Amino acid sequence: MQYVANPRTSFAIVPVDTSVGPEKQRCLLIGQKTSSGSSTSGTLVTDVPRDDASINALFGADSHLAMIARAYRSVNKRTRVDALPLDDNGSGVAATASVAFSGTATGSGRLTVTVVSAELHTYELDVAVGDTAATLATNLSAIIGADRNMPFTKAVSTGTITFTAANAGTHANDWLLALDGAVAGITTTLTGWHNGATNPSLTTLLDPVGAVRYQSIVWPSSYTTSTIKAFLNGRKNVNNAVMDGMAFMYANQAFSTLKSTALALNSSEFCIIANEPTSVSGRWIGPHVPEAPDCITAKIVAAFDRRLDPGASISDIVSTNAALDQYGGIHTHSLPLFNTPLLNTGMPLKGTGFTDDEQVELRDNGVSIIGANREWNAVITSVMVTTWQNDDAGNPDETWKYVEWRRTHGAIREYFQENCQKRFRQSRLTTGVAVPLYDIADEAIIRAYLLQLYLELTQWCLTVAGPEARAAFMKNLSVILVPGQRLVQVAAKVQMVSQLGEIDGTIEYTFSTN
Repeated sequence: MQYVANPRTSFAIVPVDTSVGPEKQRCLLIGQKTSSGSSTSGTLVTDVPRDDASINALFGADSHLAMIARAYRSVNKRTRVDALPLDDNGSGVAATASVAFSGTATGSGRLTVTVVSAELHTYELDVAVGDTAATLATNLSAIIGADRNMPFTKAVSTGTITFTAANAGTHANDWLLALDGAVAGITTTLTGWHNGATNPSLTTLLDPVGAVRYQSIVWPSSYTTSTIKAFLNGRKNVNNAVMDGMAFMYANQAFSTLKSTALALNSSEFCIIANEPTSVSGRWIGPHVPEAPDCITAKIVAAFDRRLDPGASISDIVSTNAALDQYGGIHTHSLPLFNTPLLNTGMPLKGTGFTDDEQVELRDNGVSIIGANREWNAVITSVMVTTWQNDDAGNPDETWKYVEWRRTHGAIREYFQENCQKRFRQSRLTTGVAVPLYDIADEAIIRAYLLQLYLELTQWCLTVAGPEARAAFMKNLSVILVPGQRLVQVAAKVQMVSQLGEIDGTIEYTFSTN
């Protein structure tokens, strides 16, 4: 259609110029599969399913990796999760454990046997007068036979039932075996998990990851840490991308060993979680929390990841009642991680675990503690720290001591980097004054935009708000333009929000109003 229209008018529609937040959280699970799983060893599985049946089909219902994935998904069905399945080492040996009954019952009662997980694999064995040891072992085997998703097999010989891990390797050596109850005439002997040997080779484990970023990685407790340490340390600062992430591992180790393990790692990208291994003869052999160590890690990481999912309901995994902290997002980087409940987990044995003094010493040496709350009705996290303790020269350095500090620092860096790349995606550069209505940046424009980003981060409680903090940011902000290299050099000091972790004070009494 031809027509006359003046003045000639044209408006182009362009995208809204808004800031972008950090990349969506992505987690990597690592572990061993069994032959019934359809996944291929050493091949990255993307987007791990949300339901148990699909997880079982991928990795094998009885496998090490399936139990880790089910544990993660029991807490978090929102976050994107990938997995690296591994076949057992051809020379691997599966760990075993056993419950041996002896005698004949002269009374009646109930024995409760827990294998690996109090939540999933606890069995109640009713004992009648006259029951023999062989009868009890047979009856217990029948009860266990009705269970599902067991990461072990069972076999009965006279009065002894022996359990064998479905996967070979050392991961099962730290599994739980526990007994509660006693019946007259019956003696029960527990032999904890042992003799698992030879893990899969990790030489090329992470090659399939390529350029994919994982903000969190569940690292099996029995795997050597040098592989993942080198991988993550190398991603901390890279050119033209944000690739950093953190590995988490539950270590079922003694006090002195934990300190040595953390010091050897000395990485801001690695978090060791622990409490004292429990060994009470005839009662409990295994980790302090009655769950497989790698599943403990998976549940903790799942909770931390869900906190970072924008809009996710997180009221069941935070202790605060603050309205905006009931939903996930970038702001939770700075929200304390201590007092996070460990969902779907049984309680430790009373009277066990590290003392308060030991917990503090471990915290100061790069080890994070989990344990029972004051009322002994929930398992919660304590202060979460990285293993970072000193710089390369050996000088003590607390820059990234706490997981919240490391993650908040990383989120601030990512926000600045991603938004600068977006804002200046096709800009000219001038040491003079920018010309209006053209995409051209001068020093004033760059400084103003960096201040804008800083102020946006204050609204998410990541950077410090207020006129003094704003003035300090601008005072310490260096912007140098090098047009001959098409380069802008920026150096910024950003006041970061911290956490209230301790209150010290004095209180005196008086009978006077003066």
